[in-house]
Amino acid sequence: MKNAKVQTLAPRPIEPAAAYDNAHQISRDLLQHIELQLDRMIPPDNKALRWTHVWALNLINAQLSEVAALVDETNGMRN
Repeated sequence: MKNAKVQTLAPRPIEPAAAYDNAHQISRDLLQHIELQLDRMIPPDNKALRWTHVWALNLINAQLSEVAALVDETNGMRN
């Protein structure tokens, strides 16, 4: 079989719809997870509340703000 010719199939064009739909669902799952975790965070009247909690929440807000801006930009909206 030294001279056997290998036959290959022509590649099919890749459509973005399935990948987009999957990525969109992952985003929604992540948002739901974030919402659940925010609901579980320490309440402001808890005596164990420390400045590290404030720092963490401010960091979360800064990162979520960047995500919100990216979503706005992707949707063609500018603040």
